Amino acid sequence: MRSFQEAWAAVAGIDGWLTEGQARMLYEAAAGAPSGTAIVEIGSHHGRSTVILGSAAGEGVQLVAVDPFEDVRWGGGTPALDVFKESLAGNGLESVTLMRAYGAAAGREWRGPPVSVLFVDGAHDYESVCADLRAWLPHLSESATVLMHDAYSSPGVTRAAFRVMFASPDFSYTGASRSLARFQRGRGSSLAGRAGMVAKLPWFARNLLVKVASRRGWTPLVRLLGHTQDGFPY
Repeated sequence: MRSFQEAWAAVAGIDGWLTEGQARMLYEAAAGAPSGTAIVEIGSHHGRSTVILGSAAGEGVQLVAVDPFEDVRWGGGTPALDVFKESLAGNGLESVTLMRAYGAAAGREWRGPPVSVLFVDGAHDYESVCADLRAWLPHLSESATVLMHDAYSSPGVTRAAFRVMFASPDFSYTGASRSLARFQRGRGSSLAGRAGMVAKLPWFARNLLVKVASRRGWTPLVRLLGHTQDGFPY
């Protein structure tokens, strides 16, 4: 286990969309994972988030990366897998368990220990995200943390977060770092948590408008909406 700043410095050269605040949220969740449990990441790409999670995981905690690495069009394929393995080796994380499968299929096959942290960042369409969640929720520990990336920037993820997590009586929304939403099991669904999710919807709508304006080349509108960086607001 190393400090967050050391972990953040280690992923500086690894491609990905994880911000520093989001990385810290993942790090803190992983650092709290009890021995004898697993941390599961759905969607690994080049290993940016994997290294953050692995840097925080304590002794006796299994880190599992779930990614089929099969479609080059979406940043996958053998080239991405090679980079992923290099990222792990360069950070002493060769013990990470890689499941080359889609999230839902991996969940159906899981026979490992209870999952104390689930990070969902796979395919972003509604059906896939719902399938991923429903396949892994039965494997979660009684006090598990669920983190969903792009929960306020991709319509499919947002819809799935409300359909599965918002509607669940077992989970409470406990905050977000930009588009990364966090849910805690064991507290029960709370009115404050539900209100917190709903309160983020205007920002979600803003992000969608920025994406549309960017695609159409409406630069003045993009700037008016407060987006000054290149690319979409992930």
